[in-house]
Amino acid sequence: MKANAVHEIGHAVVGAVLGMDLVKVAIIGRIRVDDSLQSLGQARFRRGTWIRRTRDHYLDLIAMTMAGMAAEEVFLDGHDDGVAGTDGSDLFEATKTAIALERSYGMGEKLASYGDLSRRRFEEIGHLDPALMARVDRILQEQLDRAKGILERHRSACMMLADELVARLELPDKEVLDALDQHSRGRDESAMRLDFGPRAR
Repeated sequence: MKANAVHEIGHAVVGAVLGMDLVKVAIIGRIRVDDSLQSLGQARFRRGTWIRRTRDHYLDLIAMTMAGMAAEEVFLDGHDDGVAGTDGSDLFEATKTAIALERSYGMGEKLASYGDLSRRRFEEIGHLDPALMARVDRILQEQLDRAKGILERHRSACMMLADELVARLELPDKEVLDALDQHSRGRDESAMRLDFGPRAR
């Protein structure tokens, strides 16, 4: 359960730091073992009705989607195959968003649009535009690194929140935001003491 908690706290913290409207973060207490794809938790965000979906919006979305993988790499020394490899996984969804950014929304290196990408398979798109996947991979790596940087800056809050999530299985948005605020304030005060502390005479 700790790995699931770390993963979901990664999504929640990165999304919250990037200004997304977090509702709650949760994990399940029991895991059913079979061949079906299961959700072991979720960080739920409200979708803004009037939000402008710019390039920055989609990059933030990719960073948040990659943040579970980022949290596993930062706090557990590597991610497992649950974040990738299947349709609907975090990496698959982030890849779809990055492809759409590049080849549907006119927000990449080329303007021509392939339209609704849900009707095309990745390999078909790769044949049409051989350089596309290299650009997509660059976006994914940049946003994974960005998510890791956010988590490193909020390391103590993440670890405390992951422990709380294991104990309680669900945390509301306010507790996540309060923890981020409290730990950030403590870090800032420590930095001020280092910079402006009493000097020897």
